[in-house]
Amino acid sequence: MKILHVCAIADTATTLLQPQLKYFLSHKLTVGVACSPGSAIEELEQNGFKVHPVQIDRKISLIPNLRSIYHLTKIIRQNQYDLVHVHTPIAAVLGRVAAKLAGVKRIVYTSHGLPFHDLSSPIQYRFYFAVEKLTALITDLIISQNYEDIATAKKLGMCPPEKICYLGNGIDIDHFKCDRLNPTHQFELRKSLGIPDTANFIIGTIGRLTRKKGSGYLIEAAAKLLPEFPNLHIVIIGAQLDSDPEPFQAELIDKIHTLGIQDRVTLTGDRRDIPEILGLLDIFTLPTFTHEGLPRSILEAMAMKLPVVATDIRGCREAVVHGKTGFIVPPKNSEKLAEALRSLLANPQLRQSYGEAGRRRVETEYDERFVFQRLMDFYQALGITFADQKLSEKSSLIN
Repeated sequence: MKILHVCAIADTATTLLQPQLKYFLSHKLTVGVACSPGSAIEELEQNGFKVHPVQIDRKISLIPNLRSIYHLTKIIRQNQYDLVHVHTPIAAVLGRVAAKLAGVKRIVYTSHGLPFHDLSSPIQYRFYFAVEKLTALITDLIISQNYEDIATAKKLGMCPPEKICYLGNGIDIDHFKCDRLNPTHQFELRKSLGIPDTANFIIGTIGRLTRKKGSGYLIEAAAKLLPEFPNLHIVIIGAQLDSDPEPFQAELIDKIHTLGIQDRVTLTGDRRDIPEILGLLDIFTLPTFTHEGLPRSILEAMAMKLPVVATDIRGCREAVVHGKTGFIVPPKNSEKLAEALRSLLANPQLRQSYGEAGRRRVETEYDERFVFQRLMDFYQALGITFADQKLSEKSSLIN
Protein backbone atom coordinates (compact mmCIF):
# COMPACT_ATOMS: atom_id res chain seq x y z
CA MET A 1 0.00 0.00 0.00
CA LYS A 2 1.08 3.59 -0.61
CA ILE A 3 1.46 6.38 1.94
CA LEU A 4 2.30 10.01 1.20
CA HIS A 5 3.78 12.31 3.84
CA VAL A 6 3.34 16.05 3.27
CA CYS A 7 5.53 18.67 4.96
CA ALA A 8 6.69 22.16 4.07
CA ILE A 9 10.44 21.53 3.78
CA ALA A 10 12.60 18.50 3.04
CA ASP A 11 14.63 19.06 6.22
CA THR A 12 11.54 18.14 8.27
CA ALA A 13 11.41 14.79 6.49
CA THR A 14 15.13 14.09 6.81
CA THR A 15 15.68 15.17 10.41
CA LEU A 16 12.35 14.54 12.14
CA LEU A 17 10.37 12.01 10.10
CA GLN A 18 12.96 9.82 8.44
CA PRO A 19 13.23 7.15 11.17
CA GLN A 20 9.49 6.39 11.00
CA LEU A 21 9.50 6.62 7.20
CA LYS A 22 12.29 4.04 7.05
CA TYR A 23 10.39 1.82 9.46
CA PHE A 24 7.37 1.66 7.16
CA LEU A 25 9.55 1.30 4.09
CA SER A 26 11.03 -1.80 5.76
CA HIS A 27 7.47 -3.15 6.08
CA LYS A 28 7.11 -3.08 2.28
CA LEU A 29 4.94 0.02 2.04
CA THR A 30 5.56 2.56 -0.71
CA VAL A 31 6.46 5.75 1.14
CA GLY A 32 6.30 9.08 -0.66
CA VAL A 33 7.21 12.58 0.51
CA ALA A 34 5.78 15.82 -0.90
CA CYS A 35 7.74 18.90 0.15
CA SER A 36 9.33 22.07 -1.18
CA PRO A 37 12.44 21.65 -3.35
CA GLY A 38 15.68 21.61 -1.40
CA SER A 39 19.09 19.98 -1.06
CA ALA A 40 17.78 17.37 1.40
CA ILE A 41 15.59 15.79 -1.29
CA GLU A 42 18.56 13.87 -2.70
CA GLU A 43 19.10 12.11 0.64
CA LEU A 44 15.45 11.07 0.78
CA GLU A 45 15.60 9.64 -2.74
CA GLN A 46 18.81 7.75 -1.98
CA ASN A 47 17.07 6.14 1.00
CA GLY A 48 14.28 4.75 -1.17
CA PHE A 49 11.53 7.33 -0.79
CA LYS A 50 9.54 8.63 -3.74
CA VAL A 51 9.90 12.41 -3.50
CA HIS A 52 7.49 14.88 -5.09
CA PRO A 53 8.99 18.40 -5.09
CA VAL A 54 6.17 20.94 -4.76
CA GLN A 55 6.48 24.47 -3.43
CA ILE A 56 4.75 24.75 -0.05
CA ASP A 57 5.08 28.15 1.62
CA ARG A 58 5.43 28.35 5.40
CA LYS A 59 3.07 31.31 5.64
CA ILE A 60 -0.50 32.09 4.68
CA SER A 61 -0.49 33.44 1.12
CA LEU A 62 -3.64 32.82 -0.93
CA ILE A 63 -2.34 32.35 -4.50
CA PRO A 64 0.78 30.29 -3.60
CA ASN A 65 -1.32 28.22 -1.14
CA LEU A 66 -3.96 27.48 -3.81
CA ARG A 67 -1.20 26.56 -6.26
CA SER A 68 0.22 24.11 -3.68
CA ILE A 69 -3.20 22.51 -3.21
CA TYR A 70 -3.57 22.10 -6.97
CA HIS A 71 -0.18 20.40 -7.37
CA LEU A 72 -0.64 18.20 -4.30
CA THR A 73 -4.06 17.06 -5.52
CA LYS A 74 -2.54 16.16 -8.88
CA ILE A 75 0.30 14.20 -7.24
CA ILE A 76 -2.06 12.26 -4.97
CA ARG A 77 -4.41 11.33 -7.81
CA GLN A 78 -1.69 10.33 -10.25
CA ASN A 79 0.09 8.11 -7.70
CA GLN A 80 -3.10 6.71 -6.13
CA TYR A 81 -2.00 7.04 -2.53
CA ASP A 82 -3.99 5.01 0.02
CA LEU A 83 -3.24 7.33 2.94
CA VAL A 84 -2.01 10.92 3.20
CA HIS A 85 -0.18 11.86 6.39
CA VAL A 86 0.42 15.60 6.91
CA HIS A 87 2.84 17.54 9.11
CA THR A 88 3.66 21.16 10.09
CA PRO A 89 0.92 23.83 10.32
CA ILE A 90 0.54 25.29 6.81
CA ALA A 91 1.46 22.10 4.95
CA ALA A 92 -0.95 20.15 7.15
CA VAL A 93 -3.88 22.36 6.10
CA LEU A 94 -2.99 22.40 2.39
CA GLY A 95 -2.23 18.67 2.36
CA ARG A 96 -5.54 17.75 3.95
CA VAL A 97 -7.54 19.88 1.54
CA ALA A 98 -5.66 18.34 -1.40
CA ALA A 99 -6.17 14.81 -0.07
CA LYS A 100 -9.90 15.42 0.33
CA LEU A 101 -10.18 16.83 -3.20
CA ALA A 102 -8.26 13.81 -4.52
CA GLY A 103 -10.70 11.44 -2.85
CA VAL A 104 -8.25 9.86 -0.39
CA LYS A 105 -10.04 7.63 2.12
CA ARG A 106 -7.51 8.00 4.95
CA ILE A 107 -6.14 11.37 6.08
CA VAL A 108 -3.85 11.54 9.15
CA TYR A 109 -2.41 14.66 10.77
CA THR A 110 0.53 14.62 13.18
CA SER A 111 0.33 17.73 15.34
CA HIS A 112 3.90 18.80 16.12
CA GLY A 113 2.34 21.30 18.51
CA LEU A 114 -1.01 22.90 17.72
CA PRO A 115 -0.48 26.39 16.22
CA PHE A 116 -2.60 28.02 18.95
CA HIS A 117 -1.11 27.97 22.44
CA ASP A 118 -0.84 29.95 25.67
CA LEU A 119 1.75 32.35 24.23
CA SER A 120 -0.43 33.23 21.21
CA SER A 121 -2.16 36.59 20.98
CA PRO A 122 -5.98 36.38 21.36
CA ILE A 123 -6.44 37.03 17.62
CA GLN A 124 -3.88 34.38 16.64
CA TYR A 125 -5.42 31.92 19.08
CA ARG A 126 -8.94 32.32 17.70
CA PHE A 127 -7.81 32.26 14.08
CA TYR A 128 -5.63 29.14 14.31
CA PHE A 129 -8.18 27.33 16.45
CA ALA A 130 -10.85 28.01 13.80
CA VAL A 131 -8.54 26.67 11.09
CA GLU A 132 -7.75 23.53 13.09
CA LYS A 133 -11.43 22.96 13.90
CA LEU A 134 -12.46 23.27 10.26
CA THR A 135 -9.69 21.03 8.90
CA ALA A 136 -10.42 18.45 11.61
CA LEU A 137 -13.71 17.85 9.78
CA ILE A 138 -11.81 16.34 6.84
CA THR A 139 -9.27 14.47 8.98
CA ASP A 140 -9.71 10.83 9.95
CA LEU A 141 -7.14 10.86 12.75
CA ILE A 142 -5.20 13.58 14.59
CA ILE A 143 -2.19 12.32 16.51
CA SER A 144 -0.40 14.55 19.01
CA GLN A 145 3.18 14.57 20.20
CA ASN A 146 2.10 15.64 23.69
CA TYR A 147 -0.76 15.06 26.12
CA GLU A 148 -1.40 18.75 26.74
CA ASP A 149 -2.66 19.41 23.20
CA ILE A 150 -5.04 16.47 23.46
CA ALA A 151 -6.53 17.88 26.66
CA THR A 152 -6.83 21.34 25.06
CA ALA A 153 -8.45 20.00 21.89
CA LYS A 154 -11.01 18.02 23.89
CA LYS A 155 -11.75 20.90 26.26
CA LEU A 156 -12.35 23.33 23.38
CA GLY A 157 -14.26 20.84 21.23
CA MET A 158 -11.79 21.05 18.35
CA CYS A 159 -12.82 17.59 17.19
CA PRO A 160 -14.66 14.52 18.47
CA PRO A 161 -12.62 13.05 21.38
CA GLU A 162 -12.13 9.72 19.59
CA LYS A 163 -10.51 11.46 16.62
CA ILE A 164 -7.42 12.64 18.53
CA CYS A 165 -4.83 10.25 20.03
CA TYR A 166 -1.40 10.33 21.63
CA LEU A 167 1.60 9.52 19.43
CA GLY A 168 4.42 10.99 21.48
CA ASN A 169 7.92 11.57 20.21
CA GLY A 170 10.96 9.35 20.31
CA ILE A 171 14.60 8.94 19.40
CA ASP A 172 17.04 6.14 18.69
CA ILE A 173 18.28 5.56 22.24
CA ASP A 174 21.12 3.34 21.01
CA HIS A 175 22.42 6.08 18.72
CA PHE A 176 22.14 8.76 21.39
CA LYS A 177 24.26 7.00 23.99
CA CYS A 178 27.38 8.19 25.79
CA ASP A 179 29.05 4.78 25.55
CA ARG A 180 29.34 5.20 21.76
CA LEU A 181 31.63 8.21 21.98
CA ASN A 182 35.31 7.88 21.06
CA PRO A 183 37.51 10.04 23.34
CA THR A 184 40.02 10.76 20.56
CA HIS A 185 37.30 11.82 18.16
CA GLN A 186 35.69 13.97 20.86
CA PHE A 187 38.98 15.77 21.47
CA GLU A 188 39.37 16.45 17.74
CA LEU A 189 35.75 17.58 17.43
CA ARG A 190 36.12 20.05 20.27
CA LYS A 191 39.21 21.47 18.63
CA SER A 192 37.52 21.73 15.20
CA LEU A 193 34.65 23.70 16.73
CA GLY A 194 37.07 26.23 18.16
CA ILE A 195 36.18 25.57 21.78
CA PRO A 196 39.13 26.87 23.83
CA ASP A 197 41.17 24.44 25.92
CA THR A 198 40.48 26.71 28.88
CA ALA A 199 36.70 26.21 28.63
CA ASN A 200 35.72 24.04 31.60
CA PHE A 201 31.94 24.49 31.31
CA ILE A 202 30.05 24.14 28.04
CA ILE A 203 26.34 24.94 27.66
CA GLY A 204 24.62 24.11 24.40
CA THR A 205 21.32 24.44 22.58
CA ILE A 206 19.87 23.09 19.33
CA GLY A 207 17.45 24.85 17.03
CA ARG A 208 17.06 26.83 13.84
CA LEU A 209 18.31 30.38 14.17
CA THR A 210 14.94 32.02 14.62
CA ARG A 211 14.02 34.48 17.35
CA LYS A 212 11.40 32.18 18.87
CA LYS A 213 13.93 29.43 19.62
CA GLY A 214 15.29 31.77 22.29
CA SER A 215 19.02 31.67 21.56
CA GLY A 216 19.12 35.43 22.15
CA TYR A 217 18.05 34.87 25.76
CA LEU A 218 20.77 32.23 26.15
CA ILE A 219 23.37 34.77 25.00
CA GLU A 220 22.07 37.31 27.53
CA ALA A 221 22.17 34.67 30.28
CA ALA A 222 25.73 33.73 29.34
CA ALA A 223 26.84 37.36 29.67
CA LYS A 224 25.37 37.41 33.19
CA LEU A 225 27.17 34.16 34.12
CA LEU A 226 30.63 34.90 32.71
CA PRO A 227 31.85 37.09 35.63
CA GLU A 228 31.20 34.15 37.97
CA PHE A 229 32.24 31.41 35.51
CA PRO A 230 34.95 33.03 33.34
CA ASN A 231 35.74 29.80 31.47
CA LEU A 232 32.17 29.22 30.30
CA HIS A 233 31.54 28.50 26.62
CA ILE A 234 28.27 28.47 24.65
CA VAL A 235 27.57 26.21 21.66
CA ILE A 236 24.56 26.96 19.44
CA ILE A 237 23.78 24.11 17.05
CA GLY A 238 21.61 24.95 14.09
CA ALA A 239 21.34 27.06 10.97
CA GLN A 240 19.07 29.65 9.41
CA LEU A 241 16.96 28.37 6.53
CA ASP A 242 16.25 30.52 3.48
CA SER A 243 12.54 29.81 3.99
CA ASP A 244 12.47 30.89 7.65
CA PRO A 245 9.82 33.62 8.00
CA GLU A 246 11.77 35.28 10.83
CA PRO A 247 15.52 35.15 10.04
CA PHE A 248 17.56 35.86 13.15
CA GLN A 249 21.20 34.98 12.49
CA ALA A 250 22.45 38.51 11.81
CA GLU A 251 20.63 39.88 14.86
CA LEU A 252 22.03 37.09 17.05
CA ILE A 253 25.59 37.76 15.89
CA ASP A 254 25.11 41.49 16.56
CA LYS A 255 23.92 40.69 20.09
CA ILE A 256 26.95 38.46 20.73
CA HIS A 257 29.33 41.22 19.59
CA THR A 258 27.45 43.95 21.47
CA LEU A 259 27.84 41.95 24.70
CA GLY A 260 31.53 41.36 23.86
CA ILE A 261 31.38 37.58 24.23
CA GLN A 262 32.22 36.51 20.67
CA ASP A 263 35.18 34.45 21.95
CA ARG A 264 32.85 32.51 24.25
CA VAL A 265 30.27 31.46 21.65
CA THR A 266 30.42 28.88 18.85
CA LEU A 267 27.77 28.83 16.11
CA THR A 268 28.10 25.41 14.52
CA GLY A 269 25.63 25.80 11.67
CA ASP A 270 23.70 22.74 10.50
CA ARG A 271 25.24 19.50 11.83
CA ARG A 272 24.51 15.80 11.61
CA ASP A 273 26.91 14.67 14.36
CA ILE A 274 24.51 15.73 17.11
CA PRO A 275 25.30 12.91 19.61
CA GLU A 276 28.99 13.73 19.40
CA ILE A 277 28.46 17.47 19.92
CA LEU A 278 26.08 16.80 22.82
CA GLY A 279 28.86 14.65 24.27
CA LEU A 280 30.97 17.78 24.65
CA LEU A 281 28.38 19.61 26.74
CA ASP A 282 27.87 19.87 30.50
CA ILE A 283 24.35 21.33 30.31
CA PHE A 284 21.69 21.52 27.60
CA THR A 285 19.12 24.29 27.39
CA LEU A 286 16.19 25.05 25.13
CA PRO A 287 14.97 28.61 25.85
CA THR A 288 12.27 28.45 23.17
CA PHE A 289 8.99 30.34 23.26
CA THR A 290 7.44 29.01 20.05
CA HIS A 291 4.74 26.36 19.45
CA GLU A 292 6.69 23.22 20.35
CA GLY A 293 5.10 19.79 20.19
CA LEU A 294 7.60 17.76 22.19
CA PRO A 295 11.15 18.82 21.24
CA ARG A 296 13.43 16.05 19.99
CA SER A 297 16.45 18.08 21.06
CA ILE A 298 15.48 17.75 24.71
CA LEU A 299 15.05 13.98 24.34
CA GLU A 300 18.42 13.69 22.60
CA ALA A 301 20.11 15.68 25.37
CA MET A 302 18.51 13.59 28.13
CA ALA A 303 19.56 10.40 26.32
CA MET A 304 23.14 11.72 26.45
CA LYS A 305 22.77 12.14 30.24
CA LEU A 306 22.68 15.93 30.18
CA PRO A 307 20.69 18.00 32.68
CA VAL A 308 18.21 20.21 30.82
CA VAL A 309 16.98 23.74 31.41
CA ALA A 310 13.86 24.41 29.35
CA THR A 311 11.07 26.95 29.29
CA ASP A 312 7.62 26.63 30.80
CA ILE A 313 5.78 26.01 27.55
CA ARG A 314 3.83 23.11 26.12
CA GLY A 315 5.99 20.12 25.23
CA CYS A 316 9.05 21.29 27.17
CA ARG A 317 7.29 21.07 30.53
CA GLU A 318 6.08 17.59 29.59
CA ALA A 319 9.53 16.27 28.62
CA VAL A 320 11.51 17.80 31.51
CA VAL A 321 10.60 16.89 35.08
CA HIS A 322 11.40 20.00 37.12
CA GLY A 323 13.77 19.22 39.97
CA LYS A 324 14.46 15.70 38.69
CA THR A 325 15.83 15.82 35.13
CA GLY A 326 16.42 19.57 35.01
CA PHE A 327 14.72 22.92 35.53
CA ILE A 328 11.71 24.62 33.97
CA VAL A 329 12.01 28.43 33.79
CA PRO A 330 9.73 31.22 32.48
CA PRO A 331 10.11 31.96 28.74
CA LYS A 332 11.68 35.23 27.56
CA ASN A 333 13.50 35.67 30.87
CA SER A 334 17.28 35.63 30.69
CA GLU A 335 17.59 36.34 34.43
CA LYS A 336 15.67 33.20 35.46
CA LEU A 337 17.48 31.21 32.77
CA ALA A 338 20.83 32.35 34.19
CA GLU A 339 19.73 31.41 37.73
CA ALA A 340 18.86 27.84 36.70
CA LEU A 341 22.08 27.44 34.71
CA ARG A 342 24.06 28.85 37.66
CA SER A 343 22.59 26.22 39.99
CA LEU A 344 23.77 23.45 37.68
CA LEU A 345 27.16 24.97 36.93
CA ALA A 346 27.89 25.22 40.66
CA ASN A 347 26.82 21.67 41.51
CA PRO A 348 28.43 18.74 39.63
CA GLN A 349 26.50 16.17 41.69
CA LEU A 350 23.22 17.78 40.65
CA ARG A 351 24.26 17.73 37.00
CA GLN A 352 25.09 14.04 37.22
CA SER A 353 21.90 13.16 39.10
CA TYR A 354 19.63 15.03 36.67
CA GLY A 355 21.50 13.61 33.69
CA GLU A 356 21.12 10.01 34.81
CA ALA A 357 17.43 10.54 35.63
CA GLY A 358 16.93 12.02 32.17
CA ARG A 359 18.46 8.96 30.52
CA ARG A 360 16.14 6.66 32.48
CA ARG A 361 13.14 8.79 31.48
CA VAL A 362 14.01 8.58 27.78
CA GLU A 363 14.46 4.82 27.96
CA THR A 364 11.03 4.28 29.53
CA GLU A 365 9.00 7.00 27.76
CA TYR A 366 10.65 8.20 24.56
CA ASP A 367 12.20 5.26 22.73
CA GLU A 368 11.31 5.77 19.05
CA ARG A 369 10.16 2.14 18.82
CA PHE A 370 7.15 3.08 20.97
CA VAL A 371 6.22 5.69 18.34
CA PHE A 372 6.63 3.21 15.48
CA GLN A 373 4.32 0.70 17.14
CA ARG A 374 1.66 3.28 17.94
CA LEU A 375 1.75 4.56 14.38
CA MET A 376 1.50 1.04 12.97
CA ASP A 377 -1.54 0.40 15.17
CA PHE A 378 -3.16 3.63 13.95
CA TYR A 379 -2.55 2.75 10.31
CA GLN A 380 -3.93 -0.76 10.75
CA ALA A 381 -7.06 0.63 12.42
CA LEU A 382 -7.57 2.77 9.30
CA GLY A 383 -7.27 -0.28 7.05
CA ILE A 384 -3.63 -0.14 5.99
CA THR A 385 -2.21 -3.65 5.65
CA PHE A 386 1.44 -4.63 5.82
CA ALA A 387 3.25 -7.33 3.86
CA ASP A 388 4.22 -9.29 6.99
CA GLN A 389 0.67 -8.90 8.31
CA LYS A 390 -0.71 -10.45 5.09
CA LEU A 391 1.72 -13.36 5.33
CA SER A 392 0.69 -13.97 8.93
CA GLU A 393 -3.02 -13.93 8.00
CA LYS A 394 -2.41 -16.26 5.04
CA SER A 395 -0.48 -18.69 7.24
CA SER A 396 -3.27 -18.79 9.82
CA LEU A 397 -5.84 -19.52 7.09
CA ILE A 398 -3.76 -22.42 5.74
CA ASN A 399 -3.39 -23.88 9.21
